[in-house]
Amino acid sequence: MHVALPLYMYPSAGTWQPLYDALNNNPRVTFDIIVNPSNGPGGSLPDSDYISNISMINSYNNVNTLGYVHTSYGNRSLSDISSDIDTYQSWSTYTNSNISLNGIFVDETPASLDYYDYVGTIYNKIKSTMSHGNLVWTNPGVPVDASFYNIADMINAYENTYDNWMHQGGNSSIPQAMRSKSTVMLHSYPSGTETMASDVDDLVDAGYHGGLLIVDDQYTSFDPMWSTFTSEVGQSNANVKC
Repeated sequence: MHVALPLYMYPSAGTWQPLYDALNNNPRVTFDIIVNPSNGPGGSLPDSDYISNISMINSYNNVNTLGYVHTSYGNRSLSDISSDIDTYQSWSTYTNSNISLNGIFVDETPASLDYYDYVGTIYNKIKSTMSHGNLVWTNPGVPVDASFYNIADMINAYENTYDNWMHQGGNSSIPQAMRSKSTVMLHSYPSGTETMASDVDDLVDAGYHGGLLIVDDQYTSFDPMWSTFTSEVGQSNANVKC
């Protein structure tokens, strides 16, 4: 299982250090990291803090770096989304540092089949535009019709609180056949480590592509559970491989 990380905090001095520590301590775990400079790419290039830190992330072999775009659940124009994708692609032409991306994270993706063509247009745009890597990771935040997996490499099929996940039956809400291309993000995790190992084991054993267990519901800081979670993913992945 990969670690799914919405990296929505500004990279001021030392802020992303817990990420670098996790990358160094878990070299066999792949991290799918979403960067979001300004609710999207912002200007043509990110600022110097983002440039230096994205370049640092890209120096690791166990990372996929994805740029954030949003659809406002289908209310945002395709032309604006396309413009964001073009901007992210332009990062790959920056020669002073490696800030190229491996794909795009499409947030607030509509879950209704009425929007299938809309999402498909975004998928095709990413695939035809991104030259360094063109992973498409959509985020409806809920389970969706299986046909949506034809227009995404990964779908974040759950984004809600840990308590809600447990109340809904956890893994039973997402069909087994869909899990290898599904990620789940569980926030508001209880501030204790007693169940972390078993919870991670459950996600890994269920066969998800990626997952996240975190306390902060806004992804604006690295809480004390972060290092425990990432190390447990590494240990659980190793146990499965054995």
